Amino acid sequence: MNNPSTSPANSNYDVAVIGGGPGGAALATFLARAGHRCIVFEQAKYPRYHIGESLVPHTYGIFERLGMLPQLRASAFPVKHSVRFVAPDGKASLPFYFTETIKGDGARTWQVERSQFDCMMLDHARANGVEVHEQSAVQEVLFEGGRAVGVRVAPANGSPTEVRAKVVVDASGRACVIGRQLNLLCKLPELRKATAWGYFRGGKRLPGIDAGETTMLLLPGGGWFWYIPLPDDIVSVGIVTDPEYLFSQSDDLEAAFMRETALCAALVDRLATAERVGPVRGSRHLAYLNRQTCGEGWVMIGDARAFLDPIYSSGLYLALGSAELAAQCIDEALKSGDVSAAQLGRFEAPLMKGVEVVRRLIHAFYDPKFSFMDFVRRFPEHRIALIDCLVGDVIKDMSAFTESLAQMTPPPPPLGSNLPPPSAPAPVNA
Repeated sequence: MNNPSTSPANSNYDVAVIGGGPGGAALATFLARAGHRCIVFEQAKYPRYHIGESLVPHTYGIFERLGMLPQLRASAFPVKHSVRFVAPDGKASLPFYFTETIKGDGARTWQVERSQFDCMMLDHARANGVEVHEQSAVQEVLFEGGRAVGVRVAPANGSPTEVRAKVVVDASGRACVIGRQLNLLCKLPELRKATAWGYFRGGKRLPGIDAGETTMLLLPGGGWFWYIPLPDDIVSVGIVTDPEYLFSQSDDLEAAFMRETALCAALVDRLATAERVGPVRGSRHLAYLNRQTCGEGWVMIGDARAFLDPIYSSGLYLALGSAELAAQCIDEALKSGDVSAAQLGRFEAPLMKGVEVVRRLIHAFYDPKFSFMDFVRRFPEHRIALIDCLVGDVIKDMSAFTESLAQMTPPPPPLGSNLPPPSAPAPVNA
């Protein structure tokens, strides 16, 4: 592990990555394997806490290509075979088993405790030749003639230093380093949701292969709870709903969370013998977007690009998927000497098509007149496509599915079409 006070081994790199989370670690690993000199700057000291614990099966191929499957199989992370929805009246759907669309070992995934998982990912990057510096905050990205040429870094136990790189990758998550520096970051007004979450020891689990499922408990009015089993008899429980409702009685995050857990009968039953451990955490506004996500010599991946909603556990998949796609474009850019926005952003069109499918499903979920059960009854031929969305297999032609979806719920406006003017972006307190 790199000493946080140690200066970078060199002053020039092929790629400088801001953030050592799963996206940044995966991208750097892919590029180091391709022969490029990569350095990762991570502000925190690992292990560190993070939310976003549920993987989707379509990450399996990415882990296989990274060489991470042996570590995941040997871990204590609960194996996830399915997703289940529980209606507001407490009636549970049959599980959506991933084996309906995926054959073999790839039909399963894991519920990960992020401090452990993120350490695994970053250690794997080190083992593949990536230079990693923890407790090293990137103060700003350096630009010359409109092109990113490096970063200014402030180590915890040292003086700020400049590190040059041919490509700078923002994998800083909700910190959105480049987005904030270039004034690109805006809230998404059409997805105004707040969240609060906590952890419980001793919550009920289902028997057999259902023990590791993600359970989504739907609430009257469009909100919902997640219920995610983790190692050491811990379950992650969180609510996502309108901020006006969540904080209608109290501005206190813990009070709002505990009030809502007590009001959800299906959740009360699951937590009847459980004890809450640790603090209640949350965010008053989840969804945001950067007006521009790549430029001359720089590119954003994962949550540094955008975040929509946690409903389909797409966050980690989009971080890892965008990391792999961006790594391919960066590899080609470095080999050709073309680090233009056009080259670095070649992955954006297919990625955003997949994001749009997820966004359409998010808006359908929050439409009070829409029901997925009714949708499957009306369009049984699209049940498989719906499960594809739940496993993350969305970077492909899903037009027939979205066209049928539009017959039951109006499509949202184009992504980013109703952002405030560029001269006065909405403030984001992520």
